[in-house]
Amino acid sequence: MKIYLDETLRDRLKDLRNYENETYVKWGNRKRIFKIVGVKFEIKFCRAEQMLKDSMINDSKQKQLKMVEMMLRAYEQLNIKCEESGYIQIQPNAKCFNFDNKTALVCDTDSDKPILEKIHKDEKDIMIFSIEELFRCIPSDFMRAKELLSKLDKSVNIQRVDYV
Repeated sequence: MKIYLDETLRDRLKDLRNYENETYVKWGNRKRIFKIVGVKFEIKFCRAEQMLKDSMINDSKQKQLKMVEMMLRAYEQLNIKCEESGYIQIQPNAKCFNFDNKTALVCDTDSDKPILEKIHKDEKDIMIFSIEELFRCIPSDFMRAKELLSKLDKSVNIQRVDYV
């Protein structure tokens, strides 16, 4: 019985995490989602998340399984609320990021930008970039430095650039 509960809990947790990822891919980051659904729903949803976290630490496997099921229902309701809100899902060729406490949609090319601008024209707190646009913002000396470092090691990852 214990092994069955462990496997069931692990499978349902996996289902929950997959559903959670699908939700963020469809609707964007948490900041955008909570703006869509409103404060009352955000409070209920965050309370459910906290109950799941507490249960995973303190409770039996059966209780944990019930909490995972509750959280799956919470994500289902979150998706329903987002659909009913009239907001548009994030398009497949775009990604949503939270940068410097601002929501940014990033698409691949400049030609994709007008479509996103038209779709998200009513969202006031959103910025839209294309990757091409962002590459044009990178100074040429920085690109040369990245090129040289990449020749030495492809896994070089620049964390921050400070201009003096």
